[in-house]
Amino acid sequence: MADALSAAQQTLDAHLRSVRFLAGVEQGRWRIVRYAFPKLEVNITGFDPPTGHSVTFGFQLVCDNFPAAGPFIQHWDHAEGKRPAPLAASADSVVDALKQWSDQGPGTYGGIYRPWQRLAALHNGWASKRPDLVWRRDRHITFIMERLYELVSEHAAWLGQARAA
Repeated sequence: MADALSAAQQTLDAHLRSVRFLAGVEQGRWRIVRYAFPKLEVNITGFDPPTGHSVTFGFQLVCDNFPAAGPFIQHWDHAEGKRPAPLAASADSVVDALKQWSDQGPGTYGGIYRPWQRLAALHNGWASKRPDLVWRRDRHITFIMERLYELVSEHAAWLGQARAA
């Protein structure tokens, strides 16, 4: 007899099969690269309509205790199976989101530095400063996917402007 799926996995599986999530796949905004609960690896493709530039970034979401705890999210190189070096050239907010940071001490990594990411929400009071952007258990996984899409699209816009200059 197969092991029963945890409530966290059942919830995430349902989110990944939902119309909301699949609409983003159909629109080309994101796609699942690999899924072995609790790890979900995705590619996010951002697009800048004025310049026509698009760019794709990989991310890994660790979704243990989902949806009670929001995912731990990190920029991810799927081929290498690790985080790429922090992005040095992009819009300031993209560089800030993808920087190396931690409040846990040297050698640790805090993930994407945005209030919707599990560890960053606890840093510098972001949860109280930006309640609109903090993960809540009633949110859908597409809330995270849309935030990642916005981040990658911002990089696409920066690339378009940099190449036009």
